[in-house]
Amino acid sequence: MRRTRFTSVLFVLLVCIVVAVGFGRGWFQLSSSEDATRDQVHVDLTLDRGKFQSDAEKAVDKTKQEASQLSDSIKHGSSEGTHDKTPPAQP
Repeated sequence: MRRTRFTSVLFVLLVCIVVAVGFGRGWFQLSSSEDATRDQVHVDLTLDRGKFQSDAEKAVDKTKQEASQLSDSIKHGSSEGTHDKTPPAQP
């Protein structure tokens, strides 16, 4: 019971984060219009697939680039954290 509730809360939180990021990045647009004769309000949610796919491709490219740089630094035995270390004392 507890695990199910945790999973549900986690899912709702994840959806909220995706929606917030989506509005911030311009993936979603919300618009409304009124129909006074019928006393109705129409609300539309629009997804910009092109913007979403463009941002996803940029994220994939950036991740590949960072992974390649990390892999190269590991292969050459130099990582960013090793520059600050002092060499071991000589006996």
